[in-house]
Amino acid sequence: MISAPGGLLPRRTSPATHGCMARVVLITNDSMHGRRVLQALWERGIVLDAALYLTGGYGLPAPRGVGFMGRIAQWPRAVARTARRRLRFVRERRAAYASRCARVVGTGAMNSPRLLRDLRALSPDWIVLGGGGILRDEVIAAARLGVLNAHPALLPWIRGTGVTGHALEHGVALGATLHRVDRGIDTGAILQRRLIPVGTEGATLDALELNCLQLAAEMMADAVQAIVGGGELPAGTPQSARYPLFTFPTDHEARRHRALPADVRARALFDAWRPLCADPERLILPADLATPATVTLPPAKER
Repeated sequence: MISAPGGLLPRRTSPATHGCMARVVLITNDSMHGRRVLQALWERGIVLDAALYLTGGYGLPAPRGVGFMGRIAQWPRAVARTARRRLRFVRERRAAYASRCARVVGTGAMNSPRLLRDLRALSPDWIVLGGGGILRDEVIAAARLGVLNAHPALLPWIRGTGVTGHALEHGVALGATLHRVDRGIDTGAILQRRLIPVGTEGATLDALELNCLQLAAEMMADAVQAIVGGGELPAGTPQSARYPLFTFPTDHEARRHRALPADVRARALFDAWRPLCADPERLILPADLATPATVTLPPAKER
């Protein structure tokens, strides 16, 4: 959880006042990833120009596989959830985010007209994603230079959610990917991929997952720090292949993942992938890395 600052900390600066004049805005649904990114930046003395806190909307929900009457039936609950999120934002969360950002805005749902209006008013150069869903083209276009996301697995092989167990199962080493955001799900140009170091024994699946999430937050903080320092991020390497999209494991999949000897499997994959690193000290994989032989996941037939 984000807490109020305390103790002697570095002088705080925002990107727009750090000489490069780049405006960096966070979009978050109060996810742990968004909080980790803010904390990592705070520890480096960086305050983002703004955070847009997604509170939802009062329109009809649009769940998959539900017709119009089903949406009508679910609408009262959706309205109640939005009201609770907005009340919680005002009472509990605004002050916490204000300690990490120069400005905090309670906005609407992802891709809503309200979010788009708030983004256009802020005129960001960069948008940093801290959870919230898939962005529409007009939201991506609201950032002059681009939108960044940090994914807690190695792309293009492991896309989606619940990725740590899926990676171990399909022969992909554990790590994280910093990438630009396009209209797809984890399909944007790759800026950097890094492995997490894995010890010899004792690591649980949950601990490995947390390490991947923490690495993702640090990689995002690295990118924002580079922007603050006046640097330019590269265009990135386009993903030349598409692999299946994973979702949170079903009960059956979760049991299967937990039955894996996570520490042994993760260590074996780390040992196999580490020699492939372009920067062995920081465990950075090359941009043009071909699919390693350990991967058992076939690419999708269509992009």
